Amino acid sequence: MRVHARRESTLTLALLNLFLLLHGVSSYTEFEISVPTHVQMGVYGETVHLSCVFPVSGSWDADSTVITWQRNLEVVHSFFYGRDQPQYQSQRYANRTSLFHQEMKKGNASLRLDRTTLEDTGDYTCSVSTRLGSQRKSFPLKVAAFYPEPRLQISVLSDGHMEVLVTSEGGFPSPSLQWLMGNARDVTNHTHTQLSKDHHTGLYSVNSKLNLSGTINSSITFIMKNPDLDQTIRRNIDLFSENGGSDQRSQRAGLIGLSVVGVTLLAVIIALIILRHRMMKKEKSRNPSETNIESSEASINEKSSRDKAESVTESLIKKDLGPGG
Repeated sequence: MRVHARRESTLTLALLNLFLLLHGVSSYTEFEISVPTHVQMGVYGETVHLSCVFPVSGSWDADSTVITWQRNLEVVHSFFYGRDQPQYQSQRYANRTSLFHQEMKKGNASLRLDRTTLEDTGDYTCSVSTRLGSQRKSFPLKVAAFYPEPRLQISVLSDGHMEVLVTSEGGFPSPSLQWLMGNARDVTNHTHTQLSKDHHTGLYSVNSKLNLSGTINSSITFIMKNPDLDQTIRRNIDLFSENGGSDQRSQRAGLIGLSVVGVTLLAVIIALIILRHRMMKKEKSRNPSETNIESSEASINEKSSRDKAESVTESLIKKDLGPGG
């Protein structure tokens, strides 16, 4: 299939070149088109504009203008007889390309390429022919993809070591990675990095793992760079762990012991509070009966005093009255 497609592309280019010859256009030294002089960068999945500018005069005519864009042997886009000619276009570029028709009279033959893929990377050639002359120039296009925000996972292993794992999926090309301890000491050689490629998109997924023995209040810096897009991801990771596996287990045992003592002490305090509450309750329930007894004794004493007073009074009265009274 690829051989057949290549033959079709070659035939198409031959037909287009023949068309230019039959069109009767010659090349003049003063006819100079302008294209980028350095590598153009496209972002995966987005739109890229490939610039191409040609000289025009006041008598510019669309019907006498031929614009062809090629990538190697593939026809990316073609324009002649005053309109686009999609029948000559490679199917891989179908419905993804367009020219700026309103700008052609100003000498703009630039190409708009939508939904870029990694397969769009290559050398692109802009060919322009008008009544003034004809010329073709080429320049390279690269397509890259930004790496998304990495995911961080920190695990404490059974042997007391700590594992720091950073994952990022869907970037291109393969990134450069660096790990720093304390923002100074490079520990990249102590990491294990895996790079996998998606067979459909060609994008990379990266997993980088750093294994640490017990450290106290450590600061780690992870740096990932995509040089094609000038992308730098720098993340600082602060770790708080215990020294060594045996020390960590001793620490855990001590914490468990303190926890048991704390629970026991709390239980004793609760029991004392309950006991005191019950004693106070009993004290309150006993107070009313004591009050009644004291009141009864007071009433009896009061009555006895009153009887004695009445008896003394009667005796005095009888004494004053005498026998005859």
